[in-house]
Amino acid sequence: LNPTWPLCSTMALARFAGCVACSRRGRAASPCAAGRRRVAQTSPTLEDSISSSSDGFSPTTSDQETASTATPTSPTPSAQLGQNPPSSTPAVMETTEVPKDRRATRSSSPAMQAERSVSMGSKGRAWPRRTKSRRLSQETCKKEVSSNEAMQIKQLMQLMDAGQPLGNLSDFAKEYGDEAFCRRLLRKYDGNISKATEKFKHALKWREQNKELLATRQFMQGSDERVVGADLEGRPILYACLKNQMLPGSQCLDQKVVAMLQAVDNMPPGVETVTHIWDLHGMQFRISDLNPSPVIQMVQSLEGYFAERLQELIIIDMPRMALALKDAIWPLVPEKTKRKVRFMTAVQAKEYIQVKCDAEVASRIRAIMEQNRNPKISLEERKRSWMRVSERGELVPAFAQA
Repeated sequence: LNPTWPLCSTMALARFAGCVACSRRGRAASPCAAGRRRVAQTSPTLEDSISSSSDGFSPTTSDQETASTATPTSPTPSAQLGQNPPSSTPAVMETTEVPKDRRATRSSSPAMQAERSVSMGSKGRAWPRRTKSRRLSQETCKKEVSSNEAMQIKQLMQLMDAGQPLGNLSDFAKEYGDEAFCRRLLRKYDGNISKATEKFKHALKWREQNKELLATRQFMQGSDERVVGADLEGRPILYACLKNQMLPGSQCLDQKVVAMLQAVDNMPPGVETVTHIWDLHGMQFRISDLNPSPVIQMVQSLEGYFAERLQELIIIDMPRMALALKDAIWPLVPEKTKRKVRFMTAVQAKEYIQVKCDAEVASRIRAIMEQNRNPKISLEERKRSWMRVSERGELVPAFAQA
């Protein structure tokens, strides 16, 4: 290599010619643009020398042999003095621009165009075509699911036909087995038709057995459970505080059913779920309350007759003595229902309600909770203040005897 050439050109020749020793010393960096021009001005046969040396490169070739293979012809005096190159320079300079031309050639090749068509998705060029294809696929899938759901709904409703398992039920029981109820069951059990069939039968038989309760909505008051408002989405909110529980849990089931029916009556179009608030503050210890059967029956009604009616269950200030009851019931609760249960303190519940409800409803629920925690207010005084939200959105006395 000519010692009079710039260092960048020397390193470039060393790298392209296969100078292993120079590369190991860390000096075989990529040449700059000025170095390439200087190398091109030095000899018109330089590119040929580099290409021939690169083709014959072998890792076992000695440094001396490699350097002699790549040695160009001696530079002319005009090149050493930095004067204008000979007439062959334009051809050499055009050769140095080959990488740019190669990029253009590669980009216009069919393979490169195919690659660019995929990458153009992020630039918004090919994306509409892919989006349209994906949209058509989703629409086809929805149609298939809708068709399958329609067949399952028809299969459930056929259970009420004459000669079928539910054919002997009264019209009062059968009227509940409409398309909306079938759809909620299928959504509840993720399209499992056998599970939905089992719950469908249980719900309609339960309705037949509790016809008087559902028709008259008469019950023995055992607590303060009532509709106290709705959240920002219009979902009704049921509230009950165990400090105000006057009867054992097994005798409060009828009231819970009627409260749930009143919440369903308050649902605006498009709303199907209810938020439950169980305030366990002041929970009284009764031997009968250690029996998990009433709570299990309530859970079963939520899983069957009131399927897909639960938005979430907020449990406030659970005492230690209730943990045994929770441990007995929790394994029986489906995983999908467990994900809807939230355990909170009173402070956390107030903050959560403030976010979920408007100012009027949030203030009303906070006032109810504070009243139940005020030891100076008696049960009779609290009972006189119990109000519920009617179907028309008005505050009315929660219970006839209040």
